[in-house]
Amino acid sequence: MDYRETEQRAPLKRVWKGMIPIELQLAASDAIELLASAVLPEPFQTFYMLIPRVGYLPFISNKIKERWLDPMLALSGSRGDQKIEETDIWFEYKGQALKWHYPIGLLYDMLVNDVHRGDAELPWSLTLHVRKLPTAKIIAQPNIHLMRDMFMAMIKEADFIRNGSTKRVMDLAKSDQMQFLDGLESHSYEKYFAIHSILVPPNTVADPRAPVSSASSTASNAQKPRGAMMPKAIPVRFYMQTAGSLDDAAAKDTPAAGATASTAGSNNNSLSSTKQADIMQFHVSQVPIPLYREGSTSEMATLADAFKLCYGITDQTNDAFVTNCACISHGVCVPWESPVSWLAEHFFYADCFLHMVVVSV
Repeated sequence: MDYRETEQRAPLKRVWKGMIPIELQLAASDAIELLASAVLPEPFQTFYMLIPRVGYLPFISNKIKERWLDPMLALSGSRGDQKIEETDIWFEYKGQALKWHYPIGLLYDMLVNDVHRGDAELPWSLTLHVRKLPTAKIIAQPNIHLMRDMFMAMIKEADFIRNGSTKRVMDLAKSDQMQFLDGLESHSYEKYFAIHSILVPPNTVADPRAPVSSASSTASNAQKPRGAMMPKAIPVRFYMQTAGSLDDAAAKDTPAAGATASTAGSNNNSLSSTKQADIMQFHVSQVPIPLYREGSTSEMATLADAFKLCYGITDQTNDAFVTNCACISHGVCVPWESPVSWLAEHFFYADCFLHMVVVSV
């Protein structure tokens, strides 16, 4: 299937092309250390940039360094020992260090107040730091190479959840892997999806022309191309807004290729089986989500079903969260009745996970 020409892929393309304008200011303490003044030279006091939602902060750090920080140091005549390395750069929003291995759009949806009400903060005002990276809160050594490794670990985990093995990823030629990563880093739709279509063949689950349907959607309506393998489960993560401590946000949520089997190998309802941590005042929960409701071979699992499974809500009539919470992905309030199979076709992030932010309304 040609992603560029297929009308039914329009939602996916719009998701991929989603952008966020950011406004950067250098932290005053870092400016003083670099330039002996908290006030930057006139052209460099603020830096603006348009960045992709599906991208990652390390992929823009070097551009910021080349286009803003290095020229600023050169113009100011800074001492030769005042250099900025890519691994020194980190971002902060209202006192919170941003986890650079999270997709940018996910970070925005988690942290910007009232985004679910359409009250977007644009441009997104961030503070840039080039000194004293808080390793107790974010992973050390942010750089493109480590980001690529961590991204591929997430891709392997998603492959394991979908197919029960990482064979599709491991069978990729080295050149395909490089094109895949280059497509992500450069935000190239064509490069990325040429390889993604190998890892996740399209239209293997449900009719993509029905973005929101009732749970009674049947398997007979699904489109199954010849030779396509139905996924065993859908990789979904919920980020539930809590009142947790920010200091608990250690690197224990870091994806690791060796941990894929233990993370994806269970499908019971207990919270002990989920991958969880208090991160940026959000509780992260993950279990593999089946295509169909429990005990059914025809009713497609909805987003509400997935939430219940992740949080161990065994009472199927308990839907209080539907009216009390909103679920956000890519800046959109996703209806709770949305089939997870459709979302898996159109609303995934580049790492092939559905990242769903749940906030109270």
